[in-house]
Amino acid sequence: MDRNEICDIEDRVARWLWVVKYTEIRRTKLCKWVSNFHPEQLKCRIDGPDASFDKRGSYNIVCKVIFDKTGEVWAVRFPQLGKGLISDEKVMSEVAAIETVRKHTDIPMPEIIRWGSSEDNDLGLGPFIISTWVDGISLGDVVALPDNDRMLRGDLSDTTIEHVWRQIARFLFQLSCIDFDHIGSCSAIPQRPLTIKSNHIWESGGVDISCPLSTTFTSSIDYFKHIADHDLRQLHEQLNSVDDEEDARQKYINWTVIRQLIPRFVHFDNGPFKLICDDFGPFNMMVDNAEDLNIVAVLDWEWSYAGPQELFWSPPLWLLGQPPASWEDDHDDSRLSRYNKYLDIWIRVIQEEEQKVLDISTGDDHDKELPSVLLRKQ
Repeated sequence: MDRNEICDIEDRVARWLWVVKYTEIRRTKLCKWVSNFHPEQLKCRIDGPDASFDKRGSYNIVCKVIFDKTGEVWAVRFPQLGKGLISDEKVMSEVAAIETVRKHTDIPMPEIIRWGSSEDNDLGLGPFIISTWVDGISLGDVVALPDNDRMLRGDLSDTTIEHVWRQIARFLFQLSCIDFDHIGSCSAIPQRPLTIKSNHIWESGGVDISCPLSTTFTSSIDYFKHIADHDLRQLHEQLNSVDDEEDARQKYINWTVIRQLIPRFVHFDNGPFKLICDDFGPFNMMVDNAEDLNIVAVLDWEWSYAGPQELFWSPPLWLLGQPPASWEDDHDDSRLSRYNKYLDIWIRVIQEEEQKVLDISTGDDHDKELPSVLLRKQ
């Protein structure tokens, strides 16, 4: 659906005002504030003379803080507060997901030193996470085209792709061993799942589709219908959701068909449910160097929640970098051909890895539940 340009402008203005505030605080108060969290109250310095040296993503800004006396290096991260971001809840959900993953897997990730909500931050910059700093380079910077929004380079060899995919597959198999009895946040007190989609609908469409904080689900079908109803609500309430009568009719037909098809794609309606991270993928991973491409950290566990297995074992949207929904040229099928090629590699890697880590029986019913089988069904 088209973006509401008014909402876009409002969001950019809100983010710009926050960045201006952050830039000034970084220069004047941030080091003293960070030192308060050190056990010995040691003085620290920020790497880089100004905010342009910090790492800035779609949702967060991260600065590198160095304690010269001990050699400790911390990452201090703040969500960039835009128009619609539910920042406190997002950070709380992310911390809960990180703690869950650290407890049940050996997936490499930074160790959280301190985190807090907006109330805990007297700088007025909103919630925060302070963690250990991970040395390395962004996997996305290595495999993506320069100056291109997350599109993988065309000259990557199949060997390179397979090497990266196999490491990610092993992470997923570890995550697949974590079970939840409901769909919702990973926090100890069950809460609603926070998704990238709901955030985008609010930021770019101006439609608040959030449900009550305590909302959870025990049925995948009910959850998917709930998500589909978000689309209908956006169609009804976003000011520029349609171009004309025919466009409105077609979008309503599409919504009706998708909602009716939901039961066909659900194989585990009542769980167990799995940890879903909407922003999981190569662009949030660090590697040791551009030659060996060994993943040393998985970052940014925001937008994580317990969700349907059908989402967990669906073909990844990140296989080509850009998700299929962003492919605007309907006549250019080169991206689809590349995606299908990478998907074949991904399924083969999953099939090989599942033989190593899963207790596979020979029964037909069990075979139908294998990840490689589920991937081919989606």
